[in-house]
Amino acid sequence: MNKKNIFTSPLALSFWLPLLIMLSYFIYRGMSPFGTSSVLTVDLGQQYIDQFAAFKHTLISHPSSFFYSFSNALGGDMISEWAYYLMSPFNLIYLFVPLMQLPAAILIVTVLKFGTAGLSMAYLLKSLRLQKNYYVSLFAINYALSGWFIANDLNLLWLDAAILLPLLILQLEQLFNRPTYWRYALILGLTIISNYYIAYMIIIFITIYFIWRMTWPNQIQPRWQTLKHFVVGSLVGGALSAWLILPTYYQLKLGKAQYSSDWSLKFDNNPLKLLFKLVPGSFDFNQMQTGQANFYVSAFILIVLLTFFTTKTLNWTVKLGGATILILLFLATTWAPLTLIFHGFQYPVWYPYRFSFIISFFMIYLAALSWQPNWRPNSSTIIIILLMLVAFIAYALTMNHQIAYISHQSVAIFVSLFLLTLALMLFKQHQRLWLPILFFITTISLASNVILSLNRFSYLTNTEYQTSVKSLNIADKTLKKDNSWYRVAQTFQRTRGDAMMFDYYSGSHFSSALPKTTPNFFGNFGQPDGDNYVVYSNGSILSDALLGMKYVLTPNSQDHGRAGDPSTHLIGYRPDTIKYTLQSSKGTSNVLNNPYALPIAFSANSKALKTPMLYNNPLQNQGNLWQDLSGDATSPIHVANFQQAIGHNVNAPTAITGAILTKVNKAQPAKLNLQFTPETNDSYYLTLGSGLPIKEFDLLINNKVITQFSSYRHTVLVNLVTKAKNKPQTVTIRFKNTQSLVLNNFTLYRVDNNQFQKNNQQLKQHPIKITKRNERLITGEITTTKQQPLIMTTIPDAPGWHITLDGRAVSPDKVANYFIAVNTMPGKHTIQFKYTPPLFWSGLFMSLFALLVLILGLILKKTLARKRST
Repeated sequence: MNKKNIFTSPLALSFWLPLLIMLSYFIYRGMSPFGTSSVLTVDLGQQYIDQFAAFKHTLISHPSSFFYSFSNALGGDMISEWAYYLMSPFNLIYLFVPLMQLPAAILIVTVLKFGTAGLSMAYLLKSLRLQKNYYVSLFAINYALSGWFIANDLNLLWLDAAILLPLLILQLEQLFNRPTYWRYALILGLTIISNYYIAYMIIIFITIYFIWRMTWPNQIQPRWQTLKHFVVGSLVGGALSAWLILPTYYQLKLGKAQYSSDWSLKFDNNPLKLLFKLVPGSFDFNQMQTGQANFYVSAFILIVLLTFFTTKTLNWTVKLGGATILILLFLATTWAPLTLIFHGFQYPVWYPYRFSFIISFFMIYLAALSWQPNWRPNSSTIIIILLMLVAFIAYALTMNHQIAYISHQSVAIFVSLFLLTLALMLFKQHQRLWLPILFFITTISLASNVILSLNRFSYLTNTEYQTSVKSLNIADKTLKKDNSWYRVAQTFQRTRGDAMMFDYYSGSHFSSALPKTTPNFFGNFGQPDGDNYVVYSNGSILSDALLGMKYVLTPNSQDHGRAGDPSTHLIGYRPDTIKYTLQSSKGTSNVLNNPYALPIAFSANSKALKTPMLYNNPLQNQGNLWQDLSGDATSPIHVANFQQAIGHNVNAPTAITGAILTKVNKAQPAKLNLQFTPETNDSYYLTLGSGLPIKEFDLLINNKVITQFSSYRHTVLVNLVTKAKNKPQTVTIRFKNTQSLVLNNFTLYRVDNNQFQKNNQQLKQHPIKITKRNERLITGEITTTKQQPLIMTTIPDAPGWHITLDGRAVSPDKVANYFIAVNTMPGKHTIQFKYTPPLFWSGLFMSLFALLVLILGLILKKTLARKRST
């Protein structure tokens, strides 16, 4: 191929045109590196970018974190996260880019994926000879710029599997033409490895597609032989991915698979409203959360798709099968049972109908299979098309006020482009003029959907991103000077994945692969949690010490409240850190050193093995565990009381916890002041139940708003005051958008700081001395005593941890339903903790065996071919 063809061939055009359209849009929006904005929005800015940074840290600094990382909440499996988030080869680009420029690199990766999707589709169409010359590109760009790709341009982790779909179909088609399956198996394996979730949807589709293809008349290969190659190729392809998928499957059983959706035969939405998804710009923020499937294609595809049903060159069984599959796919976007099947038996959280790229693909494929450039619609076809268009316009005008994502303007654009395309079909084809005009109309159709859809979203500015990264990066340089094992707490954060971004150990994480035990523990300890995230934002001196939070990142007084500054990303209020020492104060953040932080393993009293975790009683849980670990006779936690309640436009209850507050005058502001005077310099805390959501009120201490993480589903812990003996304190509950509040689990507590310090000194007497460690291995020496025979760790218990004590394998115990602990005889011990993902070695053996089968099969095939030739 000469240099000219590299840029102007149909394959090249299929790559460059989608890339340039997306790039032009990003330039128009001024996204980095072309302006002050960025591509970061929703999950891309709050979750994926941190994973991309972790990808870089893993490959460059510590490969063992491919298997396990203590940056994952308090510690967690990582191979399952790689399987979902990070197996794209495009991610290698991030290795060459500093964290400050990561949004620019993400933009580059995004446009490259759009271009590659067009190239992949074009290669399928050309290889199967479904279309010729630049008509290949006409169909291919419709796939790359279809509605699903635009709606999910931020979900980069899903795009690779969609890119591989056309190549997988190509190799599936080859099964019908020649007796070989190795290419099909290889592409299938790569598809599963790229993203198992989207691959699962693709596997459902290719199975249905294969059944349909088997019904075609005039098969080249015997059907039994094709079926054999499909089954064997599918098994080998699955086995090639087993090294990644088997351990991932095991982890899913510990987390996401434990949540279920209710089955019913209902329709989840109005199927007729799917018609509006043919209108450019039929996507907005609400659609991103709970909308309908996105399968937008240009008017050209919609019109020429009719040829599949009207052409006489295809057997009626082929048409019936194709129509059945199309109906089935559309039905899966509205009928609950099929929706659940396509989504792994769980309704997705946001981004609904994640398989809808398959609909666009199949529509384009069927159109390309049947349409020829010399086709012109006859009179009856034109009349039917126009009647359908009129009916659609009438329905759109009727529903326009009920559908937020369409407008008279977008409907007019659709109708105009549709009529222009239809009018062009009435003329005889003239290559030099007809095709460029059709290309122009189609490109405008696809580009209008890009602009109208993505213009509805706001994006994080690059300045805000870089400001927050710079602040955390300066603090991180201080942390990196300490080579010991420790965790880091934060009163501000850019995202819940800061630890992933900056490669330190923390207590927050945001991931779809989170095991259920982790949010359960965080809920028991008074921290915000959800099915897919945990946040260590509401710590206490007890939890800081126990979890080894040696450092705390807090804002200092040097920032100016600009977007991205620490003061604009507050998640917690920590006056109890007053006795922590200032390690550094640089830039806009402080690094505090916690002198009470315990190591990752230490000797403790074995009574901790029996400490129960009480539901929605976090500070009592912390106190009970602390008491049992130290073997103390009393708990450091004491219930305190408010001394006076003063209502302003609200009733003043006599009993606080469980009280119902109701506005007297609904039109006026309302608040309740609760007063108490500390009798000691101890730390005072408040608990807030999930029935008292922070979005409905402001919580103040002495007229200062206490900023909390935005949501919680269990009782959370709130710092109030430390070292304020005999100083009156006022806690204020100020109503926001509500008429009443229930003071659910609203209780005041005091921590006996002297007892805490005494117990802390006791637990620090026999720490582990680490002699060797990486992300999945900790080896060290530790001494236990008669009073403290338990080796207590803050390593989350999980299948995959293998422990040896003095050279012998031991079974661990569990503390607080979460942490690994080992009971010992008193004395000096050598202990090792090593993590290997369950089923990893089994999966690796299967993958190596499958690879060997492929290699031997190819060698045998070449040997037989050589013998035949001689």
